[in-house]
Amino acid sequence: LSSGINAEYGGKKLCEPYIGRDGRTPCTKIVKKTTMTAKTEVQLMDAWIRAKTPVRPNTAEPSTEQNVPNWDECDEVETEEEDEGTRTCYHCGEGFLRLVKCRVCGRSIHTPKCVYNETNGDIIVTATSLRCFKTDFVWSCPSCENLLGLLQDEEMIELMENFENLDVDCDARISLDDFLKYKHRVFKTQYGRSMEVGEVETAVEEFQRLDKPKTGMVDWWCFVDARIVEKLSDRPKAELVACLSPLEVSEAKQFFKSFDADADGKITLREAEKAYERWFASLWSKVLNCSDSLTGPKKNPELSKRVGEHVKVNVNIFMEADQPKNGTVSWAQFLREQSIYILAARRNAANLYKIAPKPDELEIIEAETNFERLSLQEPSSEGG
Repeated sequence: LSSGINAEYGGKKLCEPYIGRDGRTPCTKIVKKTTMTAKTEVQLMDAWIRAKTPVRPNTAEPSTEQNVPNWDECDEVETEEEDEGTRTCYHCGEGFLRLVKCRVCGRSIHTPKCVYNETNGDIIVTATSLRCFKTDFVWSCPSCENLLGLLQDEEMIELMENFENLDVDCDARISLDDFLKYKHRVFKTQYGRSMEVGEVETAVEEFQRLDKPKTGMVDWWCFVDARIVEKLSDRPKAELVACLSPLEVSEAKQFFKSFDADADGKITLREAEKAYERWFASLWSKVLNCSDSLTGPKKNPELSKRVGEHVKVNVNIFMEADQPKNGTVSWAQFLREQSIYILAARRNAANLYKIAPKPDELEIIEAETNFERLSLQEPSSEGG
């Protein structure tokens, strides 16, 4: 990519390659601006990202509250039968026994071969799809998991500029040293002083939140994964609802119905408390190996304490959707408030935290793709 762009623009160095999410695939890092404006640079970066990412059908567009699906529209989504695309691999168009279905778009893909090919040999994403096929975990396909397609040009520019500012030594990765140097510089500029001990500790904690895989370095993808939800949360909630797929709306409705005990289309404070009590009691009873009863002779004091703490916090968050403060949450209010959490849940945790494949997963991937296990032990130092 670098050589192609340089040739197109008269040999001027505009960007340089660096290692992508999978540790091998080349991506691009914009170098300090010289001959191009930020707007032109982000167009180059965006073109590269979109070339690597299939087009998303539900990219965010300006929206109003009228775009929130009503209850009857969601009923149609729930009863919708699977089409031909959900029974065959969308990558190769053939039917296979080992198909994994995306929880967002509903399409199925052959794992591991077609996932490996579609992601240009991303071993972590491939192993995640295989793991989800063999378990009950839900899975998002590479297209739906990549939230970059939801960003507008201005938001992408801001993220790229933030990354460039934090990358003090311009090596396409942010180290803790880079991060602290930037923070010190900001404090000097804004407050005319150096950071105090407590402020340094806060900055270190902030860096650790960026460094989810705990490698000590934050590349572009880690940075985006950590910041993109924060960036999307600044949008009007109705715009976020417009980004949801029909399957996500349908799943949200099932969740809403589990809270709405009297089926009147509204959730009261008491209904929310009861629903969370049931959920957390079931969860913690397995952890504590006891009955899930919160009352009567089988009541467990430790269980009641744990459940009570979680219920109080979660109910308060849930009832924030009650903007008129009339004591109830309607379907439209619920969906608008939950939209950012639904979008954030698209990301597969194993990919986000870069969980290494298991030996049995590697054996299957090796058998069905051209992947060689030695490539894990010899990370590329080049961009290609």
